[in-house]
Amino acid sequence: MGVLMIILFILIACVISAVLYRAGGMGKEATAEPKWIPLWLRKSWVRDWLLPGVLLSSLLPFFFTFSWLSLGMVLLFYILSGAALSTYWDFLFGEDNFYAHGFFCGLAGIPLIWAGIPIWIIAGRLIICTVGMGLWSKLVGKDYVEEMGRGVFFIL
Repeated sequence: MGVLMIILFILIACVISAVLYRAGGMGKEATAEPKWIPLWLRKSWVRDWLLPGVLLSSLLPFFFTFSWLSLGMVLLFYILSGAALSTYWDFLFGEDNFYAHGFFCGLAGIPLIWAGIPIWIIAGRLIICTVGMGLWSKLVGKDYVEEMGRGVFFIL
């Protein structure tokens, strides 16, 4: 598959991730934006445990090399990503820290090096998650736009 197919997969994953990241952060109130996200999706586990799967489904068809080691590293990435997505590090910094949130989301990708993902992709994603999530959250004022943007940065 070519570069255009990879870009298409990543764009689709970005849209799905944006919606799921927001859904996982929404409350149960019917007035929360965007209103079209159903109540059954508005649970924190949606963000924590579906987003790593979205990322894996967009990358692994292109880079995965099958072995028991790579399967273990994919599982480790999944667990570390879910843990990173579950906190904004306010217990450590006294308030939500989206730079730390992005850093640990990016850092969770390191095991994927042993699953066949090139190190430059992992390093680039670490930088994009850290700087992107931090700056985006600092510059944007609407909670639903912030969360959808952070969902996109998780994939990028």
